[in-house]
Parts: sequence; C-alpha cells; structure tokens
Amino acid sequence: MGASSPIIGTMIQLRKSFDISSRIALALGIVSMLAGCAPSGTAPPPIVGASAASAAAGLAAQLRGLDSGVSGKIRVIDKGDGITLLVSAINMPIGEYRVSFHQNGNCSSPNAFSAGPPWAPPGLSPTTLVRSLATINSRDGNAEASIHVPGVHTQGENGLAGRSVVLYSGSTITEIKPGVPSNAVACGVFEPVRPFF
Repeated sequence: MGASSPIIGTMIQLRKSFDISSRIALALGIVSMLAGCAPSGTAPPPIVGASAASAAAGLAAQLRGLDSGVSGKIRVIDKGDGITLLVSAINMPIGEYRVSFHQNGNCSSPNAFSAGPPWAPPGLSPTTLVRSLATINSRDGNAEASIHVPGVHTQGENGLAGRSVVLYSGSTITEIKPGVPSNAVACGVFEPVRPFF
C-alpha cells in the first residue's frame, strides 16, 4: 500500500492539472469566438461569389409520393442553352416514366393538382419538353437519369425557380383533375440548393 500511494497521488495531481488546463482552453476558445462576433465598427467584406455559387448549384426538388411509395430527388443545373436534369427516385413502377415541370410550386394536394398545369417556356411543349425515361433495367424500381433539356434555365423568365416537378408512370402526361386519380406518382417543389459552406 505504501508504494502505491505516491502513484495514486501523482495520478490525482495529473488529473487536476488536466482539468484546469481543459477549462482554461475552453474559456479561451469561448472568449475568442465572442470577440470575433463583436461589432468592430466596420462590416466584414462580403464573400465574393457567394450568390453566384448558390445559383451555380442549381435547384433541387425532394419528391413526395402521390398515393405511392415513390420518393427521391430531382436536381437541375444550368448548362449552356438549357439545364442538366438529374433524376434519382426509388419505388418507381417498372417501365416507362415521364418528368414534367408544373406551373405552381405547390405539391400539397394528394394527386398534384395543386402543382397546376404542365409548364414550358414559350414556344416549347410542356408534354414533350423532357423525353420519356425508363426503369427497364431496374428490377427494384430505382430510376437514375441525367439528361440535357434545352430552352429551360433555373432562374429568370424561362426558369424553374418557384415551380414544381411531377413524375408520371407511363408514356403520357395526363391532365390532373381535383380528386381524380391519375398516372402522377410523385411531386416536388424546386428550391435553391444550399451549399455546404
């Protein structure tokens, strides 16, 4: 017992000094963070390119199933004369499906009637704007696609900001009527992609 007492005493002393140094480090960290937040009389310079970066990130729509188990995300990114459309969905019916942009940014109704009619920029057809896609090679209903859609952009007069996107099972985009089932299987509203930083 006599030989272990100095070891225990040393361990207690080390623990106390560690606790004190940890508390000092924590206090210094908090003080430096608060000092960085305090106003200094001048505003910090704006982050150059911050709004351009978020616009370049494009728009995304989280898909909600319409009386179906379909879920996923659609993302659009400006590229040249149009957009790149990225589709990622699960639990899709096997076979052909269509993607359609809709006038209103609203997917609150059970059958996507709140999304409004299909939309396309002037001179383009909303029912043929995006070509047919298929889940033929997928046995589990996963849909992954990346295609170029000319004439559409994320922002501006021909932009998708504030609009919605609807996935349809099959080769046609049918008219959605209130309370009437249709071949629409999922709906999402486009929102700006938020950068990580």
